[in-house]
Amino acid sequence: MQSSLLQRLRLAALVVGVFLIGANSFVLGPILGDVARTLDTEPVAVTRAISAFGAAAAFSAFFLSGVIDRYAMRVVLSGSALLIASGFAGSALSPAWQVLAFFQAVTGLATGVLLPAVYSQAVRAAPPGKGARTFGIVLSGWSLSLIVGVPLSAMLSDALDWRLAYGALATLALLTCLIFAVTGDGNPDNARGKVYTRREAIRVRGVVSMLATGLLFMTVFYGTYALLGLRMRDALGISAAAASLAVMTYGIGFGIGGILARHVDRLGPARLFPFLLGGSGLVYLLLYPSTQAYWSSLLATFLLGIFNHFGLNLTVLLLAERKLEARGTLIGLNTTVTYSAVFFGPLLMSGLYAGFGYGAVSLCGGLFLAVCVILMWRLRRA
Repeated sequence: MQSSLLQRLRLAALVVGVFLIGANSFVLGPILGDVARTLDTEPVAVTRAISAFGAAAAFSAFFLSGVIDRYAMRVVLSGSALLIASGFAGSALSPAWQVLAFFQAVTGLATGVLLPAVYSQAVRAAPPGKGARTFGIVLSGWSLSLIVGVPLSAMLSDALDWRLAYGALATLALLTCLIFAVTGDGNPDNARGKVYTRREAIRVRGVVSMLATGLLFMTVFYGTYALLGLRMRDALGISAAAASLAVMTYGIGFGIGGILARHVDRLGPARLFPFLLGGSGLVYLLLYPSTQAYWSSLLATFLLGIFNHFGLNLTVLLLAERKLEARGTLIGLNTTVTYSAVFFGPLLMSGLYAGFGYGAVSLCGGLFLAVCVILMWRLRRA
């Protein structure tokens, strides 16, 4: 009974860990103007804090995530949660944008270890044959951050002060740190056997194709999603508040994807993945025509959330299962790829949007996903 309670507490803490990272990733956007006014600077300067977070997360995931395979998961999870709490607290107290950028970089360093550690612990703790379902529950933290975390932070900023949002995140991170210290595994992710270097992990059969799939998939998502609100406002003449509902419908779809994930376990993740990638590519191709009407736009973002859940879930799950002894390193490499896509996606797609319009963005997304289908089709039985 006590063991079951600890497992539930640990699963809840893993969900909250993802929620904290998701909330920090998206919270600055809606409150950018408020933060700039408080710090007596321009909104463009504050966006450098977002860049600092992304760059630090990519750096940390590449160079530091190997600790997951070497040290006790309890230490890795609680230590990175404590560091992210200090980043949130420092962000709340920042007197200037440069200080905010510094503490967002601290948050990014923690994220680069915490996120792959959470993913690795989720895959490791999943009962046999229920990997996608368990991992889907953990990924629901992203949905919660979009549906609850970001709107609540915006409300706190409007009604009181944006600093309270970061203060609340810091408090929640400290609580999560304590739960990880009590419930986390006492052994490293690779308790026995050879510890793989990044170079050795990349050489494992199929890993390069999976990382390439993750890079293409997330580049399309971050680039297309970043321009979706702008496209809706330009095409439909709607307000920012109306366009922001697309964020909520995406989050709801992402959550429903988690509910549906148990069916993936029954049908076989590797066999099903190419078809799910194909469905995702079709949604991207339909984004251009669907954004010519408001309700079809919301339907498209809802479907995008569902397919994006499966894309993220199965990329990490299949990569983690490729070589169990290198699971932490492999998931860390995928996290590096993800945060690289945060940079490359908007850069690529904004260039297409400026030169050729959203139709080119939509078409590029579909073509990139077609490449992903080919890569994963070759590995579906491997």
